[in-house]
Formats: sequence, C-alpha cells, structure tokens
Amino acid sequence: MEILKLMEQIPEERLLSLCFSLTGQIVKFFNLYPELTELTGAGFLPLSAEVAPMYQELLRNVPLNIAYPVLEAGEMRFGLPEGIPKGSTWMQGPYHLIEPDWFFVPGLAFDLKGGRLGRGKGFYDRYLEGKDGARIGICWSEQIVDKIPMEGHDSAMDFIITEKFCWSVAQQSQF
Repeated sequence: MEILKLMEQIPEERLLSLCFSLTGQIVKFFNLYPELTELTGAGFLPLSAEVAPMYQELLRNVPLNIAYPVLEAGEMRFGLPEGIPKGSTWMQGPYHLIEPDWFFVPGLAFDLKGGRLGRGKGFYDRYLEGKDGARIGICWSEQIVDKIPMEGHDSAMDFIITEKFCWSVAQQSQF
C-alpha cells in the first residue's frame, strides 16, 4: 500500500515534528470540547512511523485521564497505567482495566466522511462495536484519501485530527 510506504519513509526528525504539530491540534480540539476532558479517554501506543500524540506534551496542556490498549485473551481492552505507560502497540502492566468514554483511533488512511482503513486485524472495529464514545481518528494529513470503502462492521469516526487541522465529520467542516 502506498500510504504505508510513505509513512515508513518519513525521516525521524520529520515524524517528531508532525507529532508535535498534531498534539497542538489536539489541544485546540479539547479547548473546543472541554466536556471531554472530564471523561476518561483511550489513547494508543504508536507503531513505528505512525503519527501520534506526544502524550506528555498533551497532558501538560490539557488535564486528561488516558487509558491505553492492552491485549487480554486475544482481544483489545483498555487500561489506565500505574505510572508512565510502557510498551508498543500493547501497554504492559501494571494497569487497571476500564471502559473509556472517548477514543483516539489510529489507522492507515481516513476519509472526511469518517471512513477509516485499519491495519487489517479488526481490533478497533470489534472493540468499538456498540460503544457510544466519540471516535477521533488520528493521522498525518497525507493519510487523508478521497474515499474509504466501509463495510457493516467498520467503525466510522466522529472527528479526524491531523497535524494541520481538526475535522468534524457530522458538520463536514474544518476547525
């Protein structure tokens, strides 16, 4: 896939810059939706070459409780870390399992109608099925495509945040 190749070719210095810019956009998002700061959210531990929030910087600017993905019995769950979260993809213990109220969702590609292309294992789609919390797609602006084919089991995003903008899927507008 072209997007994956493009992501893997981002120099580390550029990736760090993208992550800091993304974090600034996330701070802007929470300034516009402060009610979410009172709830517990779900973050993710980035894969290599994946644009992700700089969590320490984010937490310096916005008071948030963030849980991270853990793998239990082959299924994704979320845990609040005891201390700084460790691990890549899956957080290592110790942690307390919780049900988050909103979700940062990574992906390979997104469209502005809320479509998301994951990495093919379906962890997020299975976990988010039947959940009500806000789904916030997190990506690099180069990962925005015209259209993602969606199937019945795919979870649509409510918002998309890149290093350049925040997007409301319902309002089809940038902010």
